[in-house]
Amino acid sequence: MPVLRLPTHDHLAYIDTGPADGPPLLLIHGFTGTATGDLGGLIAEFTPRHRVLAPDLRGYGQSRPPNRDFPPDFYQRDAADMAALLDAVRPGPVVVLGFSDGAEVSLLLAAARPDLVRGVVAWGVSGVISPEELTGVANWLPVSAWGPERDKWKRQIITRHGAEQFPAMVEGWVAAARAIAAAGGNICYEQAAGITCPVLLLNGDGEEGNTPRDVRLLAARIPGARLEFVPNCGHGIHRDRPDVLLARIRAFLAEHY
Repeated sequence: MPVLRLPTHDHLAYIDTGPADGPPLLLIHGFTGTATGDLGGLIAEFTPRHRVLAPDLRGYGQSRPPNRDFPPDFYQRDAADMAALLDAVRPGPVVVLGFSDGAEVSLLLAAARPDLVRGVVAWGVSGVISPEELTGVANWLPVSAWGPERDKWKRQIITRHGAEQFPAMVEGWVAAARAIAAAGGNICYEQAAGITCPVLLLNGDGEEGNTPRDVRLLAARIPGARLEFVPNCGHGIHRDRPDVLLARIRAFLAEHY
């Protein structure tokens, strides 16, 4: 993977694949994910026609050292990293496909740098840290008490990011979520009114932390945004209903490229 040296002297490893002159896409993974771990199916799907950029966010996967940390402004930091990547690689305005934390980052990027973003498809998103989210993630702690029901997630974190990042990654995210909530809860909701590109928001009808209430408020704040709730689906639409997600992305790209 190519590596971009960031202004902070950290580095960002990223996939850059597909035809160099193809319509560019930026894919942003979610919490405890990597580019290929979360979005490998989409990378493979769109590479034949599109130039696909897909980073491991700083501290994740191959974008180490240093290991991942979670200051309260980590969403804004990740958005700045994505802008630095696009400024360095210069693919032209991209359509951003973002999942979960990557969905929030995609909207922050679109608000901050409209020159870089042609459109956004975001799923597993709400724009805020809700009380419901805090209640849910509180059940992750203490990590030392995790039982067999979380063995798969634990193994995944260790495989992708190294044993030293478990449990620090989980504990760090929860601490950041609590700090964001204490400051009012905003992730990208306040910035969303400044988004000028087309936006499609997709959430599973089984989402819990990203409540229908909050994502509806977020959609209403983004001029012209479309919102769809995908039936029989939880947080990871790309896992639960990949057929629906792919169809919606293809339709969005056909409309905006």
